[in-house]
Amino acid sequence: MDPKTEFETLKQELMDLGFTQDKLDELLMLATEEIIDRTLDTLEQSEDDTKLEELANMLETQPNNEEEAIERLNKVFSAAYGDDVENKKLELLNTYLKETIQATKDTKDLLRRYQDGDPTAVAAIESNMQDPDAQKIQDSI
Repeated sequence: MDPKTEFETLKQELMDLGFTQDKLDELLMLATEEIIDRTLDTLEQSEDDTKLEELANMLETQPNNEEEAIERLNKVFSAAYGDDVENKKLELLNTYLKETIQATKDTKDLLRRYQDGDPTAVAAIESNMQDPDAQKIQDSI
């Protein structure tokens, strides 16, 4: 499937799972951060220390405007992925959305099993009720 078409299909699947447009926008911002992190990791593993140093120097200063920021990000992506930048960005974004869809489905299934009284689901949820990280997530919702 064409990456752009797949992206639109994945967005619609998230909406069908209950994501609002605001939550989808938030998710896409998180996805963008994750994609940038993965791209930087890819660059760090490369053998081209000179290119990596040039990019690091470029990223050290704050961009003057949004266009400059986009231009810098495009340079980072180009350095990491060559000529296939746009397809690679969409591939990474689609992978992130697929992972989110699976996590959402797993969570909904766990909740359904919990509501049905499944002992494994009840134990899993109750053990996480005391987890500080789980509490932070609950408080942010």
